[in-house]
Amino acid sequence: MFRLSYPEAQVAATGIHHSRHALRLLLPGLLVMLLLAGCQPKKPVTEVAQPVKSFTRLAPPPVSAEEIMSLMQRARAGEDPQLIFAELDRLAFEGSPLIRDEAGFRKAQLMLDMQLPGALEMTWQMIEQHPEHALVPYAHFWLARYWMDLDESERALESMGKALRHVRLTRELADQMISLGSSLALDVPEDDALHWLMAAAEVDQGGRDNWLRLAARRASISTIEQMHADGSLPAELMTRFDVHAARKYLMTGDMGSLNRIADLLSVFQPGSSEAEQVRAWASGQMRQASIGVLLPLTGEYARYGEAALRGIRMALAGMAGGEQISLFVEDTGGDSELALRAYQRLQEAHVDMLIGPLLADMTEALLPQLKPNLPVLSLTGRTDLAAASPALFVHTLSPLAQVEFMARYAWQQGAQRMVIVADDDGNGMLREAVQFRQAFEALGGEVMQTLLLRPGALDYRPELRRLRFETDDEELLAELDQDLALLSPDLNVEITMPVNFDAMYMSMEGQHVSVMAGQLAYTGMTNVPIYGSSRWLDGHLLDDRGRYLSHARFAGSNAVSGRDDTALRQLRFMYREAWGGSKPSELTALAYDTLLIATVMTSRLGLIGKGIIRELHDIEGFPGITGHVRFDAAGVGQKLLDIYGIRRGRIIPAG
Repeated sequence: MFRLSYPEAQVAATGIHHSRHALRLLLPGLLVMLLLAGCQPKKPVTEVAQPVKSFTRLAPPPVSAEEIMSLMQRARAGEDPQLIFAELDRLAFEGSPLIRDEAGFRKAQLMLDMQLPGALEMTWQMIEQHPEHALVPYAHFWLARYWMDLDESERALESMGKALRHVRLTRELADQMISLGSSLALDVPEDDALHWLMAAAEVDQGGRDNWLRLAARRASISTIEQMHADGSLPAELMTRFDVHAARKYLMTGDMGSLNRIADLLSVFQPGSSEAEQVRAWASGQMRQASIGVLLPLTGEYARYGEAALRGIRMALAGMAGGEQISLFVEDTGGDSELALRAYQRLQEAHVDMLIGPLLADMTEALLPQLKPNLPVLSLTGRTDLAAASPALFVHTLSPLAQVEFMARYAWQQGAQRMVIVADDDGNGMLREAVQFRQAFEALGGEVMQTLLLRPGALDYRPELRRLRFETDDEELLAELDQDLALLSPDLNVEITMPVNFDAMYMSMEGQHVSVMAGQLAYTGMTNVPIYGSSRWLDGHLLDDRGRYLSHARFAGSNAVSGRDDTALRQLRFMYREAWGGSKPSELTALAYDTLLIATVMTSRLGLIGKGIIRELHDIEGFPGITGHVRFDAAGVGQKLLDIYGIRRGRIIPAG
């Protein structure tokens, strides 16, 4: 029996997927190739990134001439490149004007891919001769990949920035560069990173504020001054960037830099609401404020309470004007009654705001006693508790708080039909899976199936094979069977179809993800994008060196990622100086950010009671080491987390 595998086909170099109609037209050719080739090994099909839906000002994708497509396919199949170059030269000389131009660009592409001498000169010659050609942004992207292969990240980002700003940029190309550039921007000098981040902000309108926040996080005050002097950015982008940078300095207490931005913005956009807002931040003097802290400092959970208290103390020690803040620390132990009495003592001490409790049971026990004028920033992972009181806010990095973020991310990457795979081990995995399903369906997505794995088992291939069978595109399979029967009734051909879903969400630990990746490959689902939470970061995700996980994306905090961030470097330095060589935990970093938020509310903005509660719901949110956070209507802190992927056996930032 012949086996015909049909992954979702990609027309070489164009990214255009075949429709069912196009596939039926190709069937005679496929049969001829099958009969000629016999049972040859299958060649992998290049994956096309899912489109991002928020890009604007994008051109339609270029359509290659058939002769060019054929030559590129032959080149990728391993044919002698000199023969391909000779054919491209002939088309460049004899073909119609459109074919001549494309032949030159495609020759440059192949030369770059092979890193041949003269490749750079050839590519720049084509760009300069045809600056408005549809393949010019692609040529810049080919140059970027060329520089990436040589570990020249700065040059790669520069090339991608030029592609992003080109008038013929396409959605497909923009998506690929956004994915690649996000990780590169973390490893290059400030100027190179900012140029690329600003280019991304100009193109990706839906994610504009996110790119501007990242840029503000990297920018020094001298760089901000230079950006104003250059005047190269559109006014809207520059103004929003200034607001993000100002809020960063407000959070860290750098009032000198904050005042400088207020001056720049007053000149750049005099009388604007943004200029007035930043001036109000800059003019406020720190006032004396008191902040209560409820943490388990004795008992079973004492080490977690101590980790959080370290973050709070470091935040206070590192901020300008920290002497204006009085901390009132109470031990909740592991007892709800102790927590209630501690809360009452802090209320009687007239604290302006309260951080904690850390444990869900303690937080739940406080709910009937919470006063409407005393806002509480709990660090519990029970996000559902926030809705029980207007005074309660939940600031957490729990996987349960990440699912909405990951659902939005998967949706933005083009996933509309999802399969959820979860461990049924009673450790919160099932709840995470349920919440992800609810969040994804609320966006308009469809969950095709939820697969609960057997506790304690190691081999899930039977379940995955059944999943593969149940999610085949049966309608397309029936059409192909009928067409094959009409074309050649006596030919026995088994067709392996693509799965009828776009991606998977895996609610499980990283060690299990590593095992599952190999079993997915065994069942023919290697190229399915996989999404997950920071639960994957258990130290075992790379047990198999990341094999079969190149399409995986998962959430995490840069507090434990190794990201080179100025504020994070400061936190790690302070931690080493005080407690030794190990780096701070995510809980320590989360508590650090929480104290900064509380300080801004109480001492810098001078708010009290319901004024703090209103300001905590501000849509602008709060920057932090553990990710930018906005508190939603229920009081749950929705994090703009970092996205990670796996390449060459390493965990790398991916956006």
